[in-house]
Amino acid sequence: MLFNTGGGSGHEPAHAGFVGGRNAEYSNLWRCCLLIVKKYTGDRLNFGLAAEQAKSEGYKVEIVIVGDDCALPPPRGIAGRRGLAGTILVLKDMDEMAW
Repeated sequence: MLFNTGGGSGHEPAHAGFVGGRNAEYSNLWRCCLLIVKKYTGDRLNFGLAAEQAKSEGYKVEIVIVGDDCALPPPRGIAGRRGLAGTILVLKDMDEMAW
């Protein structure tokens, strides 16, 4: 299974070890993808659009939203807590489980 992640312009070092390598090699073979997304409005919007585009091209796509940030007060609206540190742990676990 291919899994993918990304984020805004302050998170580049966080994803460096998970881009490329064995996850990208098999994307056409499996035709499925799990998107791991931090709970930021922009990330959710852009990854959601990417998922819809991939689905229209025949990929099976699922999205996992990580929102573990306990430094923020309880959410009042739908935005909620962001996924900062927990996203890296989810990525590490998914990398091990995927292969």
